[in-house]
Amino acid sequence: MYWQRGTLIPEQVQLVIRNLPLDISFADENDVLVYWNGPTYKTCDARYIGRDVRDCHPESSLDVLEDILAQFKAGTKDVAEGWELDGKRFTYTRYTAVRDDAGAYKGILEVNHDVTGMRALEGAQALPGW
Repeated sequence: MYWQRGTLIPEQVQLVIRNLPLDISFADENDVLVYWNGPTYKTCDARYIGRDVRDCHPESSLDVLEDILAQFKAGTKDVAEGWELDGKRFTYTRYTAVRDDAGAYKGILEVNHDVTGMRALEGAQALPGW
């Protein structure tokens, strides 16, 4: 079930996305990369926008990407997750099938989140603090 209230104008959407504490990319239902935002993509060339999402992935990951795309399009899976320790940074990656209200596949959302600091949390801090 999807919960949403209110509406954002395009400028607000851009500001919200820019300030999320994670990096995102989106490829449409035709596997065309249409958007990315965040330092995860700092080595990505702008020429990849408008091209097949496979073009911006290393060859070593293409078999997994093909499987994810096939399962998402078939409706057999909606989420694929992975994580990686790179030096001292721990990154969590989640791919999500994006579907319209009728359930039709509309694309793939990639979210990368540096969770290094979260791994060290202990106890509780129910309210935000400084």
